[in-house]
Amino acid sequence: MVKKLSYLNIAFAIAYFLLYLLNSTSFAMIGILVVIIFNAVVLKHLEKDEPFKSVHFVMGATNIFFAGFMTLWVGHIVISSINYHYFGNTWFYITFTSLFIISILTHFILVLRIGRTINQ
Repeated sequence: MVKKLSYLNIAFAIAYFLLYLLNSTSFAMIGILVVIIFNAVVLKHLEKDEPFKSVHFVMGATNIFFAGFMTLWVGHIVISSINYHYFGNTWFYITFTSLFIISILTHFILVLRIGRTINQ
């Protein structure tokens, strides 16, 4: 399950970058890069069956931080769509970003659970 979520997060990150962040701020691009790196490192450690270290959990926490900012961005999109009574093309962004956020959160929780069972 964690491997599938890792691949899904990498695909979401690449798609999110290509669809929305090509001309964006550096913080958003750094967040996408951290998501890709963290998921690649998790895949590597799962394939080699190595235990997770505190560095992995710090990287995972930065993913949660980035997911929090994406939640803020989605909230602003929803609020502005309500104010202007226009949801025409924002539904796709809201749905895609919400799925990406849920995927990041679920992945981090599963990595924490695996890390706890391996390290004990």
